[in-house]
Amino acid sequence: MPEREETAEERTQRWMEREAKKAEEEEGGRKAKKIRCSKCGKEVDEFMEIAGRILCIDCYAEEEMDEMTAMSMPGEGGGAG
Repeated sequence: MPEREETAEERTQRWMEREAKKAEEEEGGRKAKKIRCSKCGKEVDEFMEIAGRILCIDCYAEEEMDEMTAMSMPGEGGGAG
């Protein structure tokens, strides 16, 4: 019976677990390893994990702003009448 193919989500989760383990090992006595942002590619030591993706603070803020803008309704605050 052929092996089941790994999904993109499973692959991402496995990658993140491997990177987290490497970062923990680096912290054991040396400077922590930087993590690469999955959106812009910058290497950072402070990041956010959103929906299985690693984002730098700038990309995270940008996505949050985009999400808030998309949720606003056209003509909002225009009054009724």
